[in-house]
Amino acid sequence: MRGSSAVAALALLGACVSRQITPRGPDPAATPNDVETLARLAVSLDAAADRAADTLYWPDAVVIGNARVRLAAPRLAGIGNDGRVTIAAATVTLEGRFAWVLLDYRWVNAQQRLPEAGRATFVFERRERGWKIVHLHSSQVLPWER
Repeated sequence: MRGSSAVAALALLGACVSRQITPRGPDPAATPNDVETLARLAVSLDAAADRAADTLYWPDAVVIGNARVRLAAPRLAGIGNDGRVTIAAATVTLEGRFAWVLLDYRWVNAQQRLPEAGRATFVFERRERGWKIVHLHSSQVLPWER
């Protein structure tokens, strides 16, 4: 009887110790590719002047393009109406509930076929409703850096 009590106690203790723990905070499954996809989507929607881009930003996000605060599309420096954007390169750093995306892009005006190169730094924050942009800074590339 005494042995079966000890076994029952150990089984109960083992059940308590081996319970599943759900991590709190940022999504542990989030990958740099997930965040990069959001940054690419933000650039594409902005270049198309699509209002759906607004849903990618937190309401308190700060957006700066060529040293000016931008409140609506086009948010990214060098992007205008009626053109096409391509992304040349993107680098993602994921750290806890924050992610940084450095992105090089090129926008071509459809009428004049003039290319504009730009660089953007996105800062994403994961809050209770997912990853969204809290800061975006973009600048046109200087002619000698193209």
